[in-house]
Amino acid sequence: MARVVLFIFVGLILGGIMGEALGALFGELGVLLNAGGYDNSVHHIFTASWDPCIGFSGDTPQPVIIDLYLVKFALGIGFKFNLLSAAGMILAIYIMKWSGER
Repeated sequence: MARVVLFIFVGLILGGIMGEALGALFGELGVLLNAGGYDNSVHHIFTASWDPCIGFSGDTPQPVIIDLYLVKFALGIGFKFNLLSAAGMILAIYIMKWSGER
């Protein structure tokens, strides 16, 4: 089970990095080729993301603070999923299926 979780997280991280890199590449190409500027539609496809957050309110990263007088906790976690992070997760699961332990 730990192997599955590891492969999923690695796939999500590498896919997210590739999505941001391709988004930046197509943004710069949009400027160079005069094709809609940096924020063109192809750039937006790769960089558009779904950002679920637990403990953060709105756009500002303010964690939930639990003050128990003696101890104070600040809790919060956020995720960022884009198109290629989902593709990276699927590819990582496929690679895991055909590699290693059976």
